Amino acid sequence: MKHILTMLLCLLTIAAGAQSFEKGVTKTLADYRTRTISNVSYDLTFNIPATQKERVHGTAIISFFLAEKAVVVLDFQGRFSGACLVNGKKRVAGMKNEHIIIPQKMTKKGLNSIEMNFVCHDKALNRQGDYVYTLFAPGQAQQCFPCFDQPDLRAQFTTQMNVPKDWKTIASDSSTPIPTSLYAFVAGRFEELQQRTREGYQMSVLHREQAPEKVKQLPKIIEEASQSLRWMESYTGVRYPFEAFSMVILPDYQPGGMELPGAMLLTDKHLFLSEKPSHNEQLRRRELIAHETAHQWFGSIVTQKQAGEAWTTEVLANFMASKMTRQQLSKNDYDLNFLSTYQARAVDVDRQESTHPIAQRQDKPNHTTKLFDDIIYDKAPVVMRLLEDIVGQKELQTALQQYLSDYYYKSASWDDLVAIIDQQAPQAGVRQFSDVWVKQKGMPVIHTSYRDGQLIVSQKDPYGRGLFWRQKFDIRLIYDLDHSRTVTIDMTQPTVTMKLGRQPSSIVPNYSGRGYGRFTLDDPYTQKLPLRLIITRDDVNRYALMQTLHDNYLMGRIPPSYFGELYRDMTKEKNPLIMETGISHMISISENMPQNERQTLEQCIMDLLRENRRPEFQQTVVRLMSQRATSPQVKEQLQRMMQTTK
Repeated sequence: MKHILTMLLCLLTIAAGAQSFEKGVTKTLADYRTRTISNVSYDLTFNIPATQKERVHGTAIISFFLAEKAVVVLDFQGRFSGACLVNGKKRVAGMKNEHIIIPQKMTKKGLNSIEMNFVCHDKALNRQGDYVYTLFAPGQAQQCFPCFDQPDLRAQFTTQMNVPKDWKTIASDSSTPIPTSLYAFVAGRFEELQQRTREGYQMSVLHREQAPEKVKQLPKIIEEASQSLRWMESYTGVRYPFEAFSMVILPDYQPGGMELPGAMLLTDKHLFLSEKPSHNEQLRRRELIAHETAHQWFGSIVTQKQAGEAWTTEVLANFMASKMTRQQLSKNDYDLNFLSTYQARAVDVDRQESTHPIAQRQDKPNHTTKLFDDIIYDKAPVVMRLLEDIVGQKELQTALQQYLSDYYYKSASWDDLVAIIDQQAPQAGVRQFSDVWVKQKGMPVIHTSYRDGQLIVSQKDPYGRGLFWRQKFDIRLIYDLDHSRTVTIDMTQPTVTMKLGRQPSSIVPNYSGRGYGRFTLDDPYTQKLPLRLIITRDDVNRYALMQTLHDNYLMGRIPPSYFGELYRDMTKEKNPLIMETGISHMISISENMPQNERQTLEQCIMDLLRENRRPEFQQTVVRLMSQRATSPQVKEQLQRMMQTTK
């Protein structure tokens, strides 16, 4: 038996050696390293000069255990001379196709140590004048330093940074093991605020802001982060695992936000608000902080198994952020915010008919990758909310707690989570739900009709695959003499029928906005839908109806003349979220018209400023029209208004 195991290890060593000459981390190489390498640690030193003309260089001491004496293949895309110390002896290692190869004769069974000097690749660093930061997607840490760059080989990191005088630094130094993709550092000229919260967290903020009205917002930002930490600990049952919690606020930080173990990088645009911030701006900041905080659990404690599975942690972090926001809003405000922030954007993404399922992506930064990212960020909370509906809130929470327990400081996949949820709620059909909602593109067309005393609700897969999307949603039935009632449809099969008896005069599908899809009606009912807008008082119901109307307009089932009903509603509208959506829909209609008609409709939108004097409405119209108006008269009017307010 021992002889067979020895032969197997030899074969694996040969395979690893062959794979090492291909660029990237192949599955063969990754699997081999997972079997033979463990207990990895990196002791890194970076020398960062003040000027960008000089390259960043450093020293790496990499320690690890080998199951057997074998070839060791490191990943690195920077400059390396070949000189190194292997287990204390001077050696010369080979380098080919972005790999450093340490021959088998230099290694030993058990603890090994490799020390080498290196020069970072420029693309590994984001250098902006007098500050620098790193941001690694899976597979990109090797641009910065030599490493085993695969998510399932977690390691402990210690970092020394030699930087210019007065620079401040933060690095992913932690006593807990993390994957290379989560390692990062920041260095530069920053101001620092440290504050201990009432929960006992020691928090610090690095920033470059000088405006006093923005700097005074920092305690509020810290408080929102503290609230998010407290909520995550309560929901998951897992205490925040890292020694520190730091926030770095960067100017024009393009990703918006990115978590590191014990820290997060955030854009100043979303953190520092205007003097009179809108409801949307305040929610955006709260959700951004909540999302990145949630990643400390789903992303740092548990990471994805493969480089292409980063979407799993995004799904969970976005769901957590959505639930945290719900705790801080009334139910009505939360439901409306959810519909406007997540569901509307997710529907917009699915309208584009992406050719990429949610569980697949290409590595090239092209349009389809951007579209995939939109699906991840916008559709995930919708999917998780529906999953919670069919599984149960308590059951899903228990499953997520079990997921964190089973994979604490390990890597896991979406399918691993689905298996745990399935065990917790076997009656829910979670595997089938996941296959349709998560791993397939598109959304259903859901048609409601009345026939012979029955309400008939049917789903259709627009791609002809025979799929159906299990979900629950409400339908409003309106009768004469102001009598109406709401019925809940549970689509456990493609067609659901319900006995009604008396025929309703009007039908409003997806009344509370819980459903996901394109909701249609028979033509006579469709023609009546726009008339319901002005008389629908509840904000959530009115917003859901507005989205249904817009979808039917885009499908050609409602004529563009419903612009008039939107106009009537906007004259009275009080809710900022509905204002923004309604004006956006009016602009969308105008953009589909011939130029002369478009300019007329644009002027109609501007006329609303005389009808609805609420400051939020005025700001919304001016902002949106400034971005999209084409009429010379409207542009001139907007310019005069902006000059007046200066």
